[in-house]
Amino acid sequence: MSAPSIPPDAIPEAVIDLCERLARSGYRAWVVGGCIRDLLMGERVSDWDLATDATPEDVMRVFRRTVPTGIAHGTVTVLHRGGHYEVTTLRGEGAYSDGRRPDSVHFVSDIEEDLARRDFTVNAIAFDPRTGEIVDPWCGVHDLQHRVVRAVRDPRERFGEDGLRVLRAARFVSTLEFTLDPATEAAIPPTLETFRKVSPERVHDEWVKALTKARAPSRAFDVMRRTGMLAISGPAIAALDDDAFARALRRVDETPRAVALRVAALLWDAPGDHDVWMRAFRFSNEVRELAAHLLRVRGMVDAEAWSDADVRRFVQRATRAHVDALLELERADRIARGEPTQVVDGLAARVRAQLDANVPLVAGDLAIGGKDVMSALGSGPGRHVGRILAALLARVVDDPSINTRERLLALVPEVAKEIA
Repeated sequence: MSAPSIPPDAIPEAVIDLCERLARSGYRAWVVGGCIRDLLMGERVSDWDLATDATPEDVMRVFRRTVPTGIAHGTVTVLHRGGHYEVTTLRGEGAYSDGRRPDSVHFVSDIEEDLARRDFTVNAIAFDPRTGEIVDPWCGVHDLQHRVVRAVRDPRERFGEDGLRVLRAARFVSTLEFTLDPATEAAIPPTLETFRKVSPERVHDEWVKALTKARAPSRAFDVMRRTGMLAISGPAIAALDDDAFARALRRVDETPRAVALRVAALLWDAPGDHDVWMRAFRFSNEVRELAAHLLRVRGMVDAEAWSDADVRRFVQRATRAHVDALLELERADRIARGEPTQVVDGLAARVRAQLDANVPLVAGDLAIGGKDVMSALGSGPGRHVGRILAALLARVVDDPSINTRERLLALVPEVAKEIA
């Protein structure tokens, strides 16, 4: 297996210029971390992080436009050639008493010492764009070649420092489509108390990355369940029996890369009201509402025998805006269960035909409104008006041809008697 390399033109000129300007002032600089990992994998890079032996004060002297974004931890954002670049002083770290961030940092001059504090070997690679030198003291290039996520040095120490790292390990297994080093995985269960300290916001962010960036997020959730992480961060999913969990994994992989859809896919077979959990882990109102809606309206029993009116009621229940998402989930569920998808595909075609015909589905689609109802009855406003419109809509969904002003007005007295 040939060693991966970084093409000469892969580093933007602005980044090279940053390194050269630091060099002219007597300092060294390296491009580090995830951007080097992605470059070596042939991936597109948009965010560039630099490490330097210059102190934050030195960096701010070298560059005119800077922002001290994390100066206590050695990070300065340099505004250069229209871009924003985080430049961090080489550092070592003290203890992590809160399981989140080091209690103290100290600046160092050795790039290898800086790389030794990082989480995984594939993220502990540095590159000097001026010389073309790759600095890889922890064999990250080897692990990239063999597609392995491995902690730097002692995994229990790494995970005991920052509780989020265990979840990042699971996420990288899915987004990079790597395997997890056995010793690294074995260190996760003994360090879960540190994971419990991680804020819901940080857990949420890792879940979202796994759900939206991975072709197969199941890889992350499989690791999470077998190591105990999922029992902490997604207990209803972790509690599924083995068959239901296996279906959840396949279902989420077959679902489009949208957070609400993939959350709904994971929760499809999990009983209970999941809103409390989604709130606790900081899912947005939009995601919570859509996931809950999709779970509430699912169901296609005997769909192959549905009439056109049944199809319209299905769309009405799902809503125009979300019927395609519901069909995607229903299709993914059939695949997860090893069942044919023809019924869902056929229903999708019938749904599209109804939508193309612009059939009435909500009260606003009716040919008359509340004022027309009150005029026809000679009444004032009240709850009865909404009930009459709802009853008329039900009739129109059964037979869209009656959605004319004349026919609906003629039906108002009859419907009013029925709901009285």
